[in-house]
Amino acid sequence: MQTKDLKKFFHPKSIAIIGASKDFTSISGKPLKNLIRTNFTGEIYPVNPRYDEIEGLKCYSSILEIQQKVDLALIAVSASRLTSILRDCIEKNVRHIMLFSSGFAEIGESGKKIQDEVAKIALENNINIIGPNCVGCLNVKDSIPMGFATSLESKNGYKSGNIGLVSQSGALGFSVFGLAQEENLGFTYVVNTGNEMDVTTLDTVEFLLEDADTTVIAAYMEGISNGEQLIQVAKRAKELRKPLIILKSGKSAIGKEAALSHTASLAGSEETFQVITKQYGITTVKDIDEMIDAMRIFSRGKWAEGKKIATVSNSGAAGIAMADFSEEFGLVLEPLQGETKAKIEAIIPSYGSSLNPIDITAQALKEQHILTDTVEALVKDDNTNVIVIQTTFGGELGEEICRKIVEIDQRVEKPIIVTVTGTEELTGENREILRRNGVPVYKTTHDTMLAVKHLVDLSMYHHDGSNVRNHPILAGPLVGEEEKNRIWTEEKVKSVLEQLNLRVPKNVILQSEKDVDQCIGKLKFPLVAKIISDDILHKTEAGGVKLGIQTIDEAKKAYQEIAQSTRKYNPSANIRGVLLEEMLDKKGVEMFIGIKNDPAFGSFIVCGLGGVFIEVLKDISIRHVPIDRTEALSMVEELKGFPILLGTRGEQRSDIEAFVEALVKVSDFVYDQNQTLEEMDINPVVVLNEGEGLVALDGLIIWEKVETEILVSS
Repeated sequence: MQTKDLKKFFHPKSIAIIGASKDFTSISGKPLKNLIRTNFTGEIYPVNPRYDEIEGLKCYSSILEIQQKVDLALIAVSASRLTSILRDCIEKNVRHIMLFSSGFAEIGESGKKIQDEVAKIALENNINIIGPNCVGCLNVKDSIPMGFATSLESKNGYKSGNIGLVSQSGALGFSVFGLAQEENLGFTYVVNTGNEMDVTTLDTVEFLLEDADTTVIAAYMEGISNGEQLIQVAKRAKELRKPLIILKSGKSAIGKEAALSHTASLAGSEETFQVITKQYGITTVKDIDEMIDAMRIFSRGKWAEGKKIATVSNSGAAGIAMADFSEEFGLVLEPLQGETKAKIEAIIPSYGSSLNPIDITAQALKEQHILTDTVEALVKDDNTNVIVIQTTFGGELGEEICRKIVEIDQRVEKPIIVTVTGTEELTGENREILRRNGVPVYKTTHDTMLAVKHLVDLSMYHHDGSNVRNHPILAGPLVGEEEKNRIWTEEKVKSVLEQLNLRVPKNVILQSEKDVDQCIGKLKFPLVAKIISDDILHKTEAGGVKLGIQTIDEAKKAYQEIAQSTRKYNPSANIRGVLLEEMLDKKGVEMFIGIKNDPAFGSFIVCGLGGVFIEVLKDISIRHVPIDRTEALSMVEELKGFPILLGTRGEQRSDIEAFVEALVKVSDFVYDQNQTLEEMDINPVVVLNEGEGLVALDGLIIWEKVETEILVSS
């Protein structure tokens, strides 16, 4: 993965502050104040023609006056002056610039014009820029603050650790940093990318991934400018086994565009983002509290070997709550068995519960070993992957228990997560003992179990593998560019499906009523006749479909009626013929397969119950292309309608394997088209009984966007 060279943004040996001020309360004064206060060991060069010196440091009228090498320029001047200053930086051979200035794209067209000009100059001269409209960055490891964010002014210094944080929003990013520091979470770097004229959030994530000290990465994003880069970043995170947490705001308007097909109306841009994050192992969170909670559990560096949770509490109600949230979040609470169950029954009072949740009762107030001995038993239980403890004990007893939990946690690999409820006065020191020693601790059951869900989900993603393929084998002939002419109606789509070894009804194309006599001998009654026209996709509404044709005369009559109806429906339509094909004589379950090309991420494959049920039920499953058999099967299994395929009320099991194979073949075909296929619908796909395969009855491919809203129906 090719990454931008960002090292000197965070490890500069010399910093020029252009626009530096003696007023240390101002935006242009705080960066200098912060560097002086934290005893920056490199060289600092204030630049401002109004001053001879600032705080004993020589002040230069221009960066060109500085004789020494400058690694990083912090610029705090108005947008209107930036172009000339940038040219001075280029002449001085400064390759890394951080822009605090506002007044760019965020104010409208005039600011965007300046931003575009600066970006062009920077690109032409190989300059890396963070910002504009940036509040700064922080190298926490070496205590180098470069900016004016309030959190940089902490009198207690900065706690270093293993978390890297990047945010498009400076206020939000440094707020998260400040709150997390209060919870004893340590960081390597905190970066605000601002307007992202050049360096983006994802560029910074790439840098953080390759930093050996950064093992957890969190990002706040307001949009995805490069979907492929996000996917590659996620794949690299998996290779390095580094959790990637994303909080994304904003709902794109892309999903509101007119839809050419059922698939387009079902797969909006926000939904496709969620599909990407799930498929490629990115942890998404809804707010900054959840982001900090996820940081806390991931920063401990322990992974779950499975999703089986054992919970321990001194409150029956707390146990019930943990069980409820476990079910909601897809975690597994299995009853304890065998030796473990016997051990715990011998530890807890007889009126407690050795089931899971485990209720140790309030007797643990008198005998603290009850809780810790129970935890020791669970540590040795091979059927327990994560241990969750909830306690309300305060005072010396609570502190003693928490110290014992720390001791256990530090000698075992199994994740131990703790909920300590109660006021700061009574139980605050308990939480602090756990925080200081890296044990994930939360105040509420919900927050605890949600964090456990994030840990288990990512652990299972790494453990099982995502089955994502980078280069599928070609599924069929690549369609030539000259053939990708706007819309393919079903006769051309079916030709592609046949090349993919997917079954379609036997058919012929009639150019006139006279063709019926010549062609009908190739088919078996009953038949269906359908109009073929790029301009009439809603065939039934146009009178372009006739079913149950049993004779030659009925076929001729059907041709006449279709021709008359469709000409009346759309006199200017380009009618390319009538498709005459055999009607399916077997029962099956109607499904559909669809493709939607998302501007940010490329092609997605969608499946669900077909026919008229698509728009009514919206029971769909979506994945990013390409997929393999395992991913395709998971798509089918997560449908609410999956039991129908298994066979209900005496019906036979459907040929699920044939449908899974079809999903993979269509996915590979689409992947081969290099994102030139805009939309595709195969609907309905009739999945026959097990061993009998499937039959695709209708289809549509769109090679370019068409603004008119049209729906496919036969």
